[in-house]
Amino acid sequence: LQHQMDLPQIAVVGSQSVGKSSLIESVSGITLPRATGTCTRCPIECRLSRTDTSWSCEVYLRVARQSAEIQFGTPITDKAEVQERIRRAQQAILNPSRPSSDFIHAQPLTIGQNEHSFSSDLISVRISGRDVDDLSFVDLPGIIASVRQGGREADIREVKDLVMSFITKPSCLILLVVSCETDIENQGARQLAKQVDPNGERTIPVLTKPDRIATAEHATWMRLLENQQEYFKHGWFCVKQSNQQQLDDGISWAEARQNEIEFFEHVMPWSGLDDNLRRRLGTRALTHSLGLTLFHLICERLPGLYQEVLRKLQATKDAIAQLPKKLEGDPVGIIWKILGVFHRDVAQLVAGRPEDGAQGLLQLLHRYRLRFREAIFNQAPQFMPYQKFRHPLLDYLPKNVESGGEPLEPSTQDSSTLVFLDEVMDFAANAITRELPANYPYAVKKAYVARFTARWLQPAQNFFEKMEQQFVKELKQLVAIHFSQFAAGGLEKAILEIVLTQLKLCSNRTQEKMVECVALEHEEPMTSNEGYLADYKAIFYARYTEHYKRTDPPTSGRPRNPVHMQNVITNLANMGIHHNEEDLLLRLRPATAADATLPEVAIEIMAEVRAYYQIAFKRFVDYIALIIDFNLLKGLDRTIDEALFIGLSLGKHDVRDRASNFLKEDTDLERRRIILDQDLERFEKACLEFENIPGVRLAGLGDDDDNRVDDDSDSDD
Repeated sequence: LQHQMDLPQIAVVGSQSVGKSSLIESVSGITLPRATGTCTRCPIECRLSRTDTSWSCEVYLRVARQSAEIQFGTPITDKAEVQERIRRAQQAILNPSRPSSDFIHAQPLTIGQNEHSFSSDLISVRISGRDVDDLSFVDLPGIIASVRQGGREADIREVKDLVMSFITKPSCLILLVVSCETDIENQGARQLAKQVDPNGERTIPVLTKPDRIATAEHATWMRLLENQQEYFKHGWFCVKQSNQQQLDDGISWAEARQNEIEFFEHVMPWSGLDDNLRRRLGTRALTHSLGLTLFHLICERLPGLYQEVLRKLQATKDAIAQLPKKLEGDPVGIIWKILGVFHRDVAQLVAGRPEDGAQGLLQLLHRYRLRFREAIFNQAPQFMPYQKFRHPLLDYLPKNVESGGEPLEPSTQDSSTLVFLDEVMDFAANAITRELPANYPYAVKKAYVARFTARWLQPAQNFFEKMEQQFVKELKQLVAIHFSQFAAGGLEKAILEIVLTQLKLCSNRTQEKMVECVALEHEEPMTSNEGYLADYKAIFYARYTEHYKRTDPPTSGRPRNPVHMQNVITNLANMGIHHNEEDLLLRLRPATAADATLPEVAIEIMAEVRAYYQIAFKRFVDYIALIIDFNLLKGLDRTIDEALFIGLSLGKHDVRDRASNFLKEDTDLERRRIILDQDLERFEKACLEFENIPGVRLAGLGDDDDNRVDDDSDSDD
């Protein structure tokens, strides 16, 4: 669980050549690789456990690309074999492209032959026996200050980042190894520890190589050991390891520990220290204090860890529940089953899903239809019952509403829809062919209807495209939901292609019907709603007539030409005839029967055309919405089963083999399922282990005096 939770642990940190590996050997009783180029190049976890059995050691690899640990070789019963096993394990970590088993017996590579210089993957060394102390820690690569010739500058940052990934965790105790052979200010590991733990709350510094302290410099190191010069909560410790000559001579672990004891007992100034400081000398004192400190931290974190495990267990269960279930059985039957579920969801999508809210497919159909209706309504002819030369001096007609609350006039003022009285009068007068006097062709009304229905196709196309885009989006989501787990076998891609191809056929059919509908409206005005037409015509006729009368038209109904009229007035003035008024001059022209009726005829044309538009546009909006619904949405629902059957060739003789290939699960999904299953097993096991600890459910376990060991690192008990 270490990579998934902030578990209490001890991380051994130090710069290169400060005696870190020797310290690990002193604590664990095993020998680490020391040959050139085979120093610590990945985290090495040491789990020490006291048992009633004989000494044994097992080595495991924990790599990021695999969910489970890999046992590296058989258990070891001879301590002399551990060093070589760890050396080979590190080679396996540094060469991830090769199977780890290749390195158990093969000839080790040199450092230059490795794929990586360092790695964050971990070696776990598990040691048990009667003389083994209960302690766990992680040895990290030494901090690099510079690289040798031919080395990689990137190694400096890589090692630093690796160390920081461990020591930044709040529950990590930092065992900071400081060499007495080098100025403490020049040791980079100390700077990293101060960076993440500035108050020294969880750093445990230990001095190494006390026999290398130069003459007259002991006082400086003594002030550190006394915790005066640089304070840390848990105080300083000092240990002595064997020198290189002793290691070359094959000194045993027991002999090395005895030499350490004799050094601190007989060599000044160490032998002259008071009892409090002497209790901080030697590997045994350090190991004892580390064990107590780690135990206290575990006790403090235990209730919170239990709750965190419970949360992660539930989160893992939820994640597993969200994964598509792994299907087993006859592949053809499975294909039919998932296709049936998919079609059911398509049918439900087309029927409408109230739970989708405002962004649902049918909800958007309703909203887009209203926008489409408004767009068509705004294209209605705005007949102005006065002559064009008065525009824009006169206001538009007031926006009255029908009895049902709907407006009679568009909310926008589009100049392309304006038609003035004199324009209608001219059009009507110029359209006369064989008609009797005071009669005007029906073609005038038909022409105005055709003019204002000609632009209906584009708003209808916009309506269709919005619905098609939303439908495609929803269908792609459904395909992903039902078939994404079978992407590896090509089923998801095949289904999507079939669905989109069939949708294209439905789209083409829909557009054909829309064009046909527009042509019907444009070709010939027709309605059976005679009552509605008469009612609307009366409404518009009354509106236009009332407004026409308010404009005080001239005596003659013939349209005025202001330029010609001004020329007449100017010529009369040149003849000495002044004070001429337009209306008086117009009365001089002989009137005809047509002049008396032309404005009224024009208003009647305007009223009937506008009334017809009011009926036709509502009909058209409904028809287009029905066409889109029936041919696009329901059209796909009606035809998708047959399209899938043909497209997937489910009726051919090799259907079973193709179905099996289709159902291959995505490798990423399969890997995720395996990882989640392993996480579930791991968290369930952790929960059981937590629950077997007395009082673990009590939130105050860490403050319970009956369950605590006093933090007295100076105790010899």
